[in-house]
Amino acid sequence: MAERGGEFRDSVDVVLEQWRQERPDLQVAPVGVITRLARVRTHLDTALAQVFAGFDLTPADFQVLVNLRRTGTPYRLGQARLMDALGLTSGTVSVRLARLEQRGIVIREPDPDDRRSHTVRLTGKGLELFDRIAPLHLASEDLLLSALTPDEQARLAALLRKLLASFEHTGPRAPHVWGMTLEPARVARRRRTAVGLSDRSGLLVAAVAPDGPAARAGIRPGDLLTHRDTVEVRTWEDLAPTRTGPVNLRLLRAEQPLDIVLAPAEPASETP
Repeated sequence: MAERGGEFRDSVDVVLEQWRQERPDLQVAPVGVITRLARVRTHLDTALAQVFAGFDLTPADFQVLVNLRRTGTPYRLGQARLMDALGLTSGTVSVRLARLEQRGIVIREPDPDDRRSHTVRLTGKGLELFDRIAPLHLASEDLLLSALTPDEQARLAALLRKLLASFEHTGPRAPHVWGMTLEPARVARRRRTAVGLSDRSGLLVAAVAPDGPAARAGIRPGDLLTHRDTVEVRTWEDLAPTRTGPVNLRLLRAEQPLDIVLAPAEPASETP
């Protein structure tokens, strides 16, 4: 790729440039993140699959071993818990386990606490196979990140953690901070625009506990937290205390900006 401003262009730069020429009215900046994540993921999956193929496994097979191994001895999980950990349906997990069971890598046993269910256990052969693969797998991952310095890897990991947490900590898992339940910025934007309000980023107050710090400060469900002091709020971690004492918050109630002083009874550490 040609050099641009001291940096080498990638394939997504070409896509962005074409859209800016064809449809300059479109806000295509998210493509620079989303499409790059997808294309990097394709490269990573291809390279990592080569490691597992040398052991006649797929990356999905290895994830079963990983989830069982990190539980510690006796390396056992209920099949339902394993299904949740892998994010798969019961039928898909059963097919995968049957293949691994035939090779003697895992074994399914009746659950001693619920005879209607089964547990999945890593066998001695499975444990030995994991111990052979894991160092090669980690070395391959390290190799794939060679373009980034350790500091750059740490910064990228922090940004990805922030983004992933915004997807994982919502609904029943939404964080509870200072007596209020907070939905992430993407949910806030969607709900505000759905009712004709301005498209603003912030944390949406989904619920307020009676007599909690938020209720005492006058915060209501539906409010949008936009700033702590002068710092923009986009995740619950942006509310993490840097000092003790009152907290200055700015919020939107519908379209009305309000400044609130909240007196926390405890640090903002109630996230699940």
